Amino acid sequence: MVNHVESLLLETRQLYEAMYRFDAAAAAELGIHLSDLRCVNALENGPLTAGAIGERLGLTSGSVTALINRLEAAGFVVKRRSKADGRQVQVQLKPKFYQQADAIYARLGRSVSSQFQELSVAEIEQAIATINRLAAGFDQAD
Repeated sequence: MVNHVESLLLETRQLYEAMYRFDAAAAAELGIHLSDLRCVNALENGPLTAGAIGERLGLTSGSVTALINRLEAAGFVVKRRSKADGRQVQVQLKPKFYQQADAIYARLGRSVSSQFQELSVAEIEQAIATINRLAAGFDQAD
């Protein structure tokens, strides 16, 4: 008998690979590196300092500086002094990023939505619960 949790983990790996392929294609379409896309994903929740970006992405300060410079050159981010602490510089997304990324992520939304349109509300709620449990498992593992 197949271990169902092992099957779930295998399918989770397949999902991760599909998400990675999508992210790589999205980064290429935006003209940025994959690590740059990870950075803008983190910045969608609000401005971050270079140090916070490095911590979230597991990058050295030199790598973060290069990443921020690339995103700034692309017109996707701006560096601003923190209102709370004028000594801190925060990086935040510019509207240009959203203008270019919206079409890409709208395509993803339509594509994913089409996979779930035949499901009942209860089935979608179960899928959400499963995804939340997977996320909790990943969080507990690090």
